[in-house]
Amino acid sequence: MTIPVSFKVSLSDPHSHLLEVEMHVLGLAEDTEVVLRMPVWTPGSYLIREYSRHVQELVARGPDGDQRPVEKVDKASWKVDVSACDSLVVTYKVFAHELSVRTNHVDGSHGFFNCVATCLYPDGQLDQPVELEVVPPAGWSVFCGLPRRTAPDVWRFTAKDFDELFDTPVEMGPHRSVEFEVDGVPHQFVIWGKTDLSLEAIARDLPKVVAQNARLFGEIPYERYVFINHFVEGKYGGLEHRHSSVNLYHARFDSSEQDEDGDFGDRYSDFLRLLSHEHFHAYHVKRLRPEALGPFDYQRENYTRALWAVEGVTSYFDTYQLLQAELISAGRYVELLEKRIGRLLKVPGRFIHSLEESGFDAWIKLYRPDENTKNSSVSYYLKGEIVTWLIDLWIRHHTGGERSMADALRRLWAEYYKAEDVGFPRGAGQAAVTAVAERDADEVFRTLVRGRDEISWEEYLAPVGLKLEFEEVDEDRGWWGIETRRSSGRPKVSFVARHSPAEAAGLYAGDEIVAVDGWEATAKNIDDLVGNVEPGETVDVHVVRRARLERVPVTSGVAPSEKVTLKKRPNASEQATALLSGWLGTTEW
Repeated sequence: MTIPVSFKVSLSDPHSHLLEVEMHVLGLAEDTEVVLRMPVWTPGSYLIREYSRHVQELVARGPDGDQRPVEKVDKASWKVDVSACDSLVVTYKVFAHELSVRTNHVDGSHGFFNCVATCLYPDGQLDQPVELEVVPPAGWSVFCGLPRRTAPDVWRFTAKDFDELFDTPVEMGPHRSVEFEVDGVPHQFVIWGKTDLSLEAIARDLPKVVAQNARLFGEIPYERYVFINHFVEGKYGGLEHRHSSVNLYHARFDSSEQDEDGDFGDRYSDFLRLLSHEHFHAYHVKRLRPEALGPFDYQRENYTRALWAVEGVTSYFDTYQLLQAELISAGRYVELLEKRIGRLLKVPGRFIHSLEESGFDAWIKLYRPDENTKNSSVSYYLKGEIVTWLIDLWIRHHTGGERSMADALRRLWAEYYKAEDVGFPRGAGQAAVTAVAERDADEVFRTLVRGRDEISWEEYLAPVGLKLEFEEVDEDRGWWGIETRRSSGRPKVSFVARHSPAEAAGLYAGDEIVAVDGWEATAKNIDDLVGNVEPGETVDVHVVRRARLERVPVTSGVAPSEKVTLKKRPNASEQATALLSGWLGTTEW
């Protein structure tokens, strides 16, 4: 079969941070012009990223080597004259020096690129098969989830269409890796960066994560999977793909051996959660997906109100699957839930933005946070995880523990992915929960997903023998409702909570705090300086604002209760205790 579009991506000089791209386009005999476009965003990361800003030195030539006229027609599109020309060779370079999971990064130690940020596509030909050849420096290997076509010394891959190509990250370098199989399917874990992570531990534990996700959905839906991992201290991120994932994590790790409670060190456990999250996406969003998320429009935003389900559901299961696979204890799992509930309670924006609205506005909110974000919006990851947990408990309650949220996912998987491989429409998630619970879930979704009121914790927790206790606040300790970050050794206000003492006094985000009540403020002592101002007491706060020293009188208040403990209800019924055990695996933690 002749493949109409092919790419060769070379890396001849890693220190230049430039990827050299050669694109071949066939079948142009009947055309007079072709428009080549660069995607402006990547699926899984909902922000217009303007990848075309890194394209340079674009030249088009005909089959005889004659240079063809090229005109740039918008920020990410080039029109090429192909009159009397049946094929085209386009060469260009892509600057690659942004270290994230969604961009490209090349230096003397490795080369990493996302095809969506590297490859152009002929307008109207997204459904065409594509070939990709990667030419690394001598001695480097190539790691890619696409099917490989040729001999060991040539790195050539095929994609059934541009959606599959654009869903492909490529890593190259002289890297360490470990391979394993789950249900006969090969998996590869690749390392770039200096890290003390134990590959032996990964080879022991990661197959359990993969196997647990396969058990939930009943199958492994791919022929091969590659975990690409970048280790850089202080960095964090992940991006899912159909045959792979890219994970960016801290370089230094703690214990990868389970203690007497069954828990690893915090960092190693958190890294397993990241791997679990991105691998779960191979099922949930890469195959089982909302209608808007494939096929894609790569030139503009693709809106959906179901991002809470995509990311929130996955955030719930990424940790719950570790519990099911005995990679985290029930006690640690409950502790993590408590922390996440506490984080949610610190977000005033939960009363402004519903889960549906939060996901719909991801393009202008989540990926563009500012000093007002927490006042005006809520993370669909964070609240989505908690809401998914509550829906799971609701299903278990109304089915006597016979079914759960996992059954709703399996129902959607069978109906939309397995039967037709199409995205599910708006309302399908609610319909699946209703069908599984055999009880109308409209009120649940109206309040938890579409609503903005405080969550009715008792309604969902009591039937499964749980209760949420709010820690009593210290009424002698002051609270202003600010968050700070370090700036030249001094604390700089980064967030002012709505309806807080700081807002009432006129403290602003961006203010650099110099002194509180005459005492010098530093990044280390600011919490104590604020806490030592008794509620009701007014003190002078000196700040530097727009290069001027300002005095702001602040009257301290009492912090709202935000720390919570999840406990078993005393005198819980036998049925509730059984439901609790069915969910958590124990009634003691």
